[in-house]
Amino acid sequence: MKKKIVIGLILILAVTGVVLGFTLFRADKNNGIHYKTETIERGRVESLVITTGTLNPVMQVDVGSQVSGIIEEIYVDFNSLVEKGQVLALLDQSAFLTRLNQNKANFSSAEASLEKAKATLENLKKKHDRYAELFEKNLVSYEDMESIETQYFNARADLKSTEAKLSQAQSQLEASQIDLTYTVIKSPVNGVVIDRKVNMGQTVAASMQTPVLFRIAQDLSQMQVECSIDEADIGAVKEGQDVQFSVDAYPEKSFVGRISQVRYSPVITQNVVTYTTIVDVDNPNLKLLPGMTATVSIIVGKAEDVLLIPNSALRYTPQFSEKDTNCVWIFDENNNLASAPVKTGVTDNSYSELVEGKLEEGQIIITGEDTSSSKTSKSNQSSSMNQVMRLIR
Repeated sequence: MKKKIVIGLILILAVTGVVLGFTLFRADKNNGIHYKTETIERGRVESLVITTGTLNPVMQVDVGSQVSGIIEEIYVDFNSLVEKGQVLALLDQSAFLTRLNQNKANFSSAEASLEKAKATLENLKKKHDRYAELFEKNLVSYEDMESIETQYFNARADLKSTEAKLSQAQSQLEASQIDLTYTVIKSPVNGVVIDRKVNMGQTVAASMQTPVLFRIAQDLSQMQVECSIDEADIGAVKEGQDVQFSVDAYPEKSFVGRISQVRYSPVITQNVVTYTTIVDVDNPNLKLLPGMTATVSIIVGKAEDVLLIPNSALRYTPQFSEKDTNCVWIFDENNNLASAPVKTGVTDNSYSELVEGKLEEGQIIITGEDTSSSKTSKSNQSSSMNQVMRLIR
C-alpha cells in the first residue's frame, strides 16, 4: 500500500515538473509577458473630422417693414407657399394717406407760387426793358433805373426760390407715395414661409433697424449645414470633400453632402477658435427641416483595399525599447520580438493604412501586453506548487 502511494507521488511530481518547466520556459522566452496580437488584414479605411452643425435653407430672406404702423391684415401663415410680389401683410394706411394728401396740397401750392413768380418776373422784365430804353435817352433818372433793376433781380431770385420749393414739395410728395407703398408687405422671392413673427393688431416700429415680419426659404429642396471646425482640424478640411451626417429625427438614416465653402474668418468663443464650414445637401423629400442639429463626419481621407495596421500596434512599445511610432512589433521565426519599420497613411480611430513596410496580409502583429494573463499564469504556477507541497507532506 505504501509502495503504491510512493509511486503515485512520484508520478504527480513528474507531471507537475513537466508542466512547471514548460510554463517557466515560455515565461522565460518572453520575459514572463503574454502579448495581445492581431492579424493584419486588407480592407477600407476613412479618416474623419467629427463636428456638429445646423441645417438652414441655402437661400433665406428676411422680409421686414421700412415704415412703422399697425398690422391691419395678414394673408399668409407658416408653411405658406408664396410667389414673388405676392402680398403678405398690410399696415394701417390712414396716417400715410393723410400725409400723402397734405403733400399733394403743398405741391399744388408750390406750383401756383411758381406760376405767380414767373408772371411777376415777366412783368418786371418788360418794365426793366422799357426803363433801360428811356434811361439811354436820359428820360429816366438813375435812381428810378436802379430801383427797377433791383425789383427785376429780386423777381429772378424769387423765381429760383419758388422752383426750389416746388422741387422740395415734389420730393415730399414722392416720399409719401413711396411710404404708402411700403405699407403693403410683399414677398421678394418665390418660396415657403418658414417663420411669421407678427400678428394682426401688432405695432411695427421701424427705427434704426428694420423689424423682421416673415422669413422665407426660397427652396427647401436645397439645404446647407453650417458647422464649426476646430482650428486643429481645419487644415485637413477642403472644399469638395464628401460629408456624412445624421439628425436626431432620423437616427438610423445617414445623409450625404459636400463641402462648398470653408470661411477664412475665425470665430472665437471663450478662447476657442473655430472656422465656419458650409456643406451643401440635397433635400428632395423635404425630410430635413431648418434648424435641425446635424452630427457631421467629414471624410478628409479614404483608402480602399489596403493593408490595415491596428493603431494600438503603432502605440505599443516593449519595456526594453524606446518609444517609436514609426515601427510595430512582431514575432520573428524564432518566436522572438522584432521591430518592423512602417509608414502609414490614412487613419481612423482604430486602423491605419500601411503605405510602406515589410508586412503581409495574415501576419500576426503585437498590439499590447495581456497583464491579466500574466497574473493568472503566476497564480496557476503558485497553486500547482502548493498542491505538490501538500502531497509531499
